[in-house]
Amino acid sequence: MSSYQNVVGGRLRLKGKPLHVFKAKAEAADPISKKKRKNHKHRYAPHSQGENTRLSTDKTDDKHEAEKDGDEATAFEDHLTPAERKFLEQTRQLELQRLAKMATKSHHDRIQEFNQYLANLTEHYDIPKVGPG
Repeated sequence: MSSYQNVVGGRLRLKGKPLHVFKAKAEAADPISKKKRKNHKHRYAPHSQGENTRLSTDKTDDKHEAEKDGDEATAFEDHLTPAERKFLEQTRQLELQRLAKMATKSHHDRIQEFNQYLANLTEHYDIPKVGPG
């Protein structure tokens, strides 16, 4: 009988809650999860309107945030080799050129260009004539 102690009875559940093998563990898990849910609600509860509300219209804060972002970028670039820096700069320039090229074409022009491309493709699905006949 001890070999069948871990067998779970009932239907097979593929989605939803995980199966609880022992009822004691399942009962012990439920109160903890309820406590976690309660704490979660309190932690993310909306604050009262007058409590610590701050608008981000202050330009000095924006400058400080921009400087922090700039510091992170320079810290990243400090660890790059000259070849890596050149590669990143090259990819940025190519992306800017590609975006500028895409911005100049209208949707109609892109469709015409694509249709022309399709017309120039070989028809690979045609059966070639091999041999006499």
